[in-house]
Amino acid sequence: MGTTGTILSKSNPNGACIEGGVWTALPNPVPTTTNFVFTPSGEGAMTFHMTGCSGDPGITGPGVAVAGGMASQIGKPVNPAVAPSFLYHLGDLVYATSGSDVTGGLWNTQFYQQYLAYADGNGPVPIFAIAGNHDGNTGSTADSEIAHFEQNMCGTAGTVSPDNKADTARTESTLPYPYWRLDTPLAWIIGLYTNVSNGGVLDNPTQYKDPKDGPQYQWLVEQLSYCKTQNASGTSRAILLALHYPPYNGTLDFQQRGNPTFGNDNAYPNAVPIGMVLQEAFAKSGQIPDAIFSAHAHLYQRMTLSYNDSHGKPVQQVPCFVVGCGGHTQLELMATLCAGGTGKSFPAAPFDLFSQGTPPKGLSAPANATVTIEFYADGTNQNNQPYGFLTVTLTPGDASTHPTLVCQFFITPCNSAGNAVNPGAVCLADFCIVDLTTHLLA
Repeated sequence: MGTTGTILSKSNPNGACIEGGVWTALPNPVPTTTNFVFTPSGEGAMTFHMTGCSGDPGITGPGVAVAGGMASQIGKPVNPAVAPSFLYHLGDLVYATSGSDVTGGLWNTQFYQQYLAYADGNGPVPIFAIAGNHDGNTGSTADSEIAHFEQNMCGTAGTVSPDNKADTARTESTLPYPYWRLDTPLAWIIGLYTNVSNGGVLDNPTQYKDPKDGPQYQWLVEQLSYCKTQNASGTSRAILLALHYPPYNGTLDFQQRGNPTFGNDNAYPNAVPIGMVLQEAFAKSGQIPDAIFSAHAHLYQRMTLSYNDSHGKPVQQVPCFVVGCGGHTQLELMATLCAGGTGKSFPAAPFDLFSQGTPPKGLSAPANATVTIEFYADGTNQNNQPYGFLTVTLTPGDASTHPTLVCQFFITPCNSAGNAVNPGAVCLADFCIVDLTTHLLA
């Protein structure tokens, strides 16, 4: 399937695709307030964008194309969307070359300059984010990845970041922490920080032998419980979950890249796949989110996590997205092997992750549930790669209609050199609709 990849070398004995990152503590404690309230202008429906893995230290064309595609919808939203109120970035905003520090210059090129046109007549449209693994490494210098992330995303109101030389109209975002909750009139968005270790972890896997004892896990349960209680006592809002590392992934190398015990060359034997950690949190809080958004894998996937009754009939369907196609080159292939190259056969979508895919050891579907890869767009055609973004629209419903969650995936295709295949093109490639009353796909 597609071109054959290069076989890579790496010290980790579990495969060349294993992430080299080691779990690293955040440089400051969790603040008292971890929520951020945002009320968009206007009434009725609310639209926002989502993408991840948008930076690239060398080829910037795809990231600029994706940013331009999103910017084009600010003035001309695509039905049923309204003008987007913000961009929610799923992590990996900025990349450095291997072994190099992240610098303000890289933030300027890959973020501020890239999103210069993401504005309306009143100025820059807000950009919020969770930290990805390339945003997360700590260090002793001011040029650590997490220092720059916090400078620009958890900054000071009205302040132009010292990293920002391109767009002085855009001031620092003032998010409370790298993991946080966004409160809007139509949705709660719980954003996690999955650190920098292979497969993603919420808390230190050497300190907490049981991941349920970790502080971020407990924070997640608290957030889900809070949203559940609030929804029960007033007008219900959608509950959305965002994290960088995907809990479910249909790629052939997911059995290695999704296994957190492989982090730091097998130093985390007690680590549990992030999908299992989430399942524990859903069960503990009694709240399953309405949708799950992730990135990290450099392609697009839409999956359905379907909870079924004893007869196999769906009682709740949760769309799960991987939107790691925001600009980092080159896009990956679903069939790429961890050692390089591609598998000789790969199932066509839709396919079941646990019967036809390659989940990591320790990951299983929830009881009476299935995970189906419904659609994907990868880098099979290297000269027409589907870089892109999600446009997410929430409608409140009325006396005769249910509230809905509409997710539309748009592509801005680029070739292997990073040039737009059809400059300015923004093409709808996939969509789904969730009825927020029945919690089923429409």
